[in-house]
Amino acid sequence: MESKKSYTEMMKAAAAINRKKSAERSVMEIYIDMVLHESILMTQKTKLLTDIDAALDTKDKVLFMKLTKELNELNISCG
Repeated sequence: MESKKSYTEMMKAAAAINRKKSAERSVMEIYIDMVLHESILMTQKTKLLTDIDAALDTKDKVLFMKLTKELNELNISCG
């Protein structure tokens, strides 16, 4: 005997598969967002540190203070 699924059973199975794929996509999107955010944060920190070094080299106290304040704010807000 062949076991045939009803239309309702097939639609329920398809819906369950779609929910699972949607959840997997959501997790992947969150992971991608985290990776991008971390990359942007590290780039900002690296640039600030390079600029702080340059301000120290040129003995520019005003620029040094401004940049270190930005770096501290970035560290407080993003860790």
